[in-house]
Amino acid sequence: MKAEHRKGDSYSDRLFHWLKSEEGLPIEYERTIKPKVYRVIYQGEPFILKGYRRVHIIQQQIEFFEHWNYAEKVAARPVPFYQGKYTVGKLGCDWVLFERIEGRHADFDSHRDRKSAVRILHHFHRTTKGIAVLSIPKDPLYVKWERRLAQFEDTKDVFTDFGRRALFQELTICMNKQLEQFKGYPWGEIEEKAWENHEWLHGDVAHHNFMVGTDKQMKLIDFDLLHTGPRVYDHIQLAQRFLPYVELQRSTLIQYFPHVEDREIWWKGVLVPADLLREWLYGYRQCMREEASIARHMRKLEKAWENRKKFVRYAEHML
Repeated sequence: MKAEHRKGDSYSDRLFHWLKSEEGLPIEYERTIKPKVYRVIYQGEPFILKGYRRVHIIQQQIEFFEHWNYAEKVAARPVPFYQGKYTVGKLGCDWVLFERIEGRHADFDSHRDRKSAVRILHHFHRTTKGIAVLSIPKDPLYVKWERRLAQFEDTKDVFTDFGRRALFQELTICMNKQLEQFKGYPWGEIEEKAWENHEWLHGDVAHHNFMVGTDKQMKLIDFDLLHTGPRVYDHIQLAQRFLPYVELQRSTLIQYFPHVEDREIWWKGVLVPADLLREWLYGYRQCMREEASIARHMRKLEKAWENRKKFVRYAEHML
């Protein structure tokens, strides 16, 4: 069945006209997912069309996928337009087609989806180890968290204005304490070993990057933060994504991660409440754009922190 054409904005109209008239690529626009990411139909098949301003990001992905023998079972892959040509340039971007998984995003409130996410991430780690493709360097995870803490501290006045100074202080003290303990591990040696072994990280293990197809099989999408590094980083961040759904059950979380090699480092990383700061900062920026209520967002953080404190006390006892 021919896809229904829905009119996009002037940018997408120019893009799709150019693809058809200049490149000879009759790609049909379906809808915009977000800026420079579109659902499309090409040669009767569904795809995602995505634009990259930084060409090295997509060049690394294309080379990586060419060396990843098991990608078909694990991920949505980039697809050439024709005769091995993966990119076309227009409107300041390099445009690439990706396989489109018809289905839904993972729901981390679901035990089944949590299990599947851990399994597919482990399969990704196991089957990509040793792929000798040039990796774009990334800062260690603790450095990223230090920057996030600094951004959080810049919002101190908002907590004061809303009479939540104690909430700000508790979160800041906990973040500093847990971050200092996490930083104490020999990350230079750990990262160097991961680089030498070509251990690859997905880098963004949020629920929306795990797709469940109509066949009930889960796959990873969006490899824009792909890089080499200690796999425990992905495991920590996935565990933190699970926490809002399992932290009151306490012992449940550890059961999802049987493949974690250094359990102590993983636990220490999970205890850093960087995910709460991330969600606060994301919502705070929305509030500054008047897209959300700051009071409601503050109450959400307060509730999340009350639950997290109980989990931190339990986890520290486990350690």
